[in-house]
This record gives sequence, structure tokens and C-alpha cells, in this order.
Amino acid sequence: MSGAFLITLRKPGENERLVDIRNEEMKSLISTLGLELAGEIAFTQKEISVGTYIGRGQAEEVLIALRAAEADEVIINAFISPRQEKNLEAIFGLPISDREAVILAIFFRNARSREARLQIEKAEAEYLRPRLADREARLSQQRGGVRGAKGEGERRIELERRLIDQRIHSLDREINSIANVRKTKRKERERRKVFSFALTGYTNAGKSTILNTLTNASVLAEDKLFATLDTTTRALRLPNGQGVLLSDTVGFISDLPEVLIKAFSSTLEEALSSDAIIIVADASHPDAYGSYLKTKTTLEELGAIDKAKILVINKIDDIYDEIAYSSLLNEPYIIVETCMKRGEGKEKLLEAMARVTDSAFETITVTEPIDSDIIQRASKDGDIRSIEYSETEITVTLRLRKDITAKYRK
Repeated sequence: MSGAFLITLRKPGENERLVDIRNEEMKSLISTLGLELAGEIAFTQKEISVGTYIGRGQAEEVLIALRAAEADEVIINAFISPRQEKNLEAIFGLPISDREAVILAIFFRNARSREARLQIEKAEAEYLRPRLADREARLSQQRGGVRGAKGEGERRIELERRLIDQRIHSLDREINSIANVRKTKRKERERRKVFSFALTGYTNAGKSTILNTLTNASVLAEDKLFATLDTTTRALRLPNGQGVLLSDTVGFISDLPEVLIKAFSSTLEEALSSDAIIIVADASHPDAYGSYLKTKTTLEELGAIDKAKILVINKIDDIYDEIAYSSLLNEPYIIVETCMKRGEGKEKLLEAMARVTDSAFETITVTEPIDSDIIQRASKDGDIRSIEYSETEITVTLRLRKDITAKYRK
């Protein structure tokens, strides 16, 4: 296991608690990646150096600490440019990774489905491309002269960049193809009027554990950030007899790189296309309420906040902040408190989901001539609860979405 040295920066006057939370989050990311923390250092920084991100004096401090720690690489809890990365590597003599590179590496390791792997490969290519452009620009400056011929290094980098562009284009085609298949399946689901729930929330809040507990599934649920990345959907029957689908989506995290938000738009589409959203908040998180608000903001940006119906406050056996916990209890949703790892709160959550479907469905009784195709139509549109026959008529009791009962009432 290699050792990583962590550099954390804070702005003057920045809330120390939030800085500490972000720092602990990065340590969790480093651990998830399988790295040991060889050492760390924190700076307060008034302005960012264009060339090296941190100042000259700070770089010298880090260099001394690196030698003492005998680290193998340096991780900066920030987003740095290709030029800054290159200059810092020259100063420290060690590979540099920023926040984006760390999260990318974790995503690449944990992606399971073909679509997730394609999305990650595209994100990596987009991350690498500007770094090639920066190398080409530096070689061009070294060559000098307006009319001088390009060197071998420049030509090679130019070729590499063209190959990356071609690969990104090819990946886009494959991703779009898979997305079209997913849309077709979703349309079929919508045609059949199957009610669907999507689990959303911060990574490691317990979404996969909730899915496993409610549906007896076996989705990976580890105490690690981004343990699962792929959207998983399972069927479930609620206490009111209503059959529904429950989907687990990729978790949110503070300062998620824009390239990865785009890369995992597919899994977030489940939140957009679902009938109702279950937000999962982690009561054991040091910034439980802030994390919840970031999830809520993301749903607002996706245009899906109006679908949020249930707020699950998970891990109530380990509440970190009573004030944050009280704030969560006052949110305008159906509140369910759980410790899902122990199975506590399972029945309450199922009942809450049943309440949501009760407002979207109704049970009706339809009587038609004995030779009608009512059973065939009803089985496609909803759940048949009972069938009765007479000599001339057939009576079907079925549970339907309210938006399609009108055609039966005619």
C-alpha cells in the first residue's frame, strides 16, 4: 500500500468546521482508493499561484515535510490546472493528483456496467486532453520562432490528441446507443404505468443498504465512498399490495467534478424519470444538514425536486449533530427515521411508500359484457384485485393510476 501526502488549503475566514469536513471527506476518498496517508499539511491561502497553485514558500514547506514523511505521491484537495500539476511535479519530484483525479480513479475502479465503464473512459479522456494540449504548448514555446518546424514531441502529442478526440467521439456514440435502449425500456415501463421510486442522497448515506433491506437484493453496500456507481432497480410489493420499482442512484459528494456530473447523468436520469424520490440523509455525517441541502439543490437543478416525497434520516443510532438532526426532522416531507443496517425502520419506510402510492392510485370496479377484453386491458394498465363472472357480464376490480382511470369510467 503506497503512501500519499495530502495538501489542504483554506481561504481566509473560511469556516474551519466545513474545511475539516472536506478534509475528512478527502481522507475517506484516499482510503477508498487503497492508499495510506503518509502525512498532511494545511495552509491558509489568500490567492492562488497561476504557476503552482500554492505559493513558493508553501511549496518549500511541503518539500521538507515530504522528505520526512517518505511519501510516494502528493494529493491536493483542490482542482488544479495541467500546468500547475506539471510545475509541482518538477518541484516535489513526485506524481501529483488533484481532487478530480482521485475521484476519477475511484469511479474507474468501481464501475461495473458497460455504460458506467464507457462513461468513466470518456471522463478520463476529457481529463487527459487539456494536459496534452498544455504539453504541446510548452514544447512550442521551447522551439521558438514563428516559422520553425514542429519537433517530434509536438507531432506525437498532436497525434495523441487527435486519437483522444476520435475516442471521445466513438464513446459518445456507444453511450448514446445504450441511453436509447434505456429510454425504450423506460417508455415500456411508463406505458405499463409501473410506479417507481428513486433513492438519492450523499454517497455512503446508506442507499444501497436500504435497497437491499427492502427488496432482499444483494447490491454491494460498503462503508466506502462511491462503493457502487451503477443504477440498480428492483421490484417491490408494498403493504397496500401495490407493486413498485425501487432504484438506487450514484451518491452525491461536495465539489463533484463537472466532467463526472456529465458522465453520470444517466444514473441521475432515474431521479428525473421516477414517479417519486426518496432522499436519504446520513445522521452520522458531521454536516448532515448541509449534505442534505446539497442533495436538494442538485435535485432542483435537475428539475426533479417536486418529486421528492420521503426523507429518510438514516443511521440514527449514531447522530453526530443534534441541531442538524432537528433541522432534518422539520423538512416538508414524509419523515422516516431508520438504522437500516440493523433493519430498524424498514416497516415504517414501506408504509410511507405505500402512502405515496395511495395518493397516485385508486381502486375501481369495471363491469363489461362477458366477451370483452377487459382482463387483457386491465392487466396491462394496473393490478387486478378480483374477477367475478355472471352469465352475461364480467366484473373486474383493479388498482389503477389516477391519470388513466378516466378511460375506464367511460
